[in-house]
Amino acid sequence: MNEADQGRANRRDFFRGGARYALLTALGAVSAVLFKRSGGKLTGQTCIYQGICLKCTAFNGCGLPSALSAKQAKRGGIS
Repeated sequence: MNEADQGRANRRDFFRGGARYALLTALGAVSAVLFKRSGGKLTGQTCIYQGICLKCTAFNGCGLPSALSAKQAKRGGIS
C-alpha cells in the first residue's frame, strides 16, 4: 500500500462494514417480531387456577406452557 491509500477504506472494508450492519439490522428486526408475537410478555406470568386453563379469565393472553398446550388442543392438534 502506498501512503495515499492508508487513510482511506478499501472496497473490502466497505462491504464488510455493510454486511455487518445489514446483519445487525436483520437481527434487530427478528428480535422485534418475536417480542411482538409474544405479546410483549416475557416474564411475570403465574397460574392463578392451578392448571384449569379453559375456565381461566386470562386464558387468551396466557403464555404459560399448560395454557399453550390447552390452546393447541382446543384448535384441534398440531398446527
